[in-house]
Amino acid sequence: MTADAADSDVVAASYLDQVHYATNATAWMINSPDQVAWVGVRDRTCGDGLACRVRMTRERIHVIQRRSVRR
Repeated sequence: MTADAADSDVVAASYLDQVHYATNATAWMINSPDQVAWVGVRDRTCGDGLACRVRMTRERIHVIQRRSVRR
């Protein structure tokens, strides 16, 4: 359940980043190439390790948030 919540958080952070926090953005997920690549790296790195997936997902959210602040 924690891994699912972490995945939902990173999807939301990525979506908001991609639509530049627009309040009128269309509500469908945009799969950017860097997000798809990151999921692959996370899955290969962590396998089924729950703690690893949650940690990497939280780190990814921080990266996305910092990138958005710089814009």
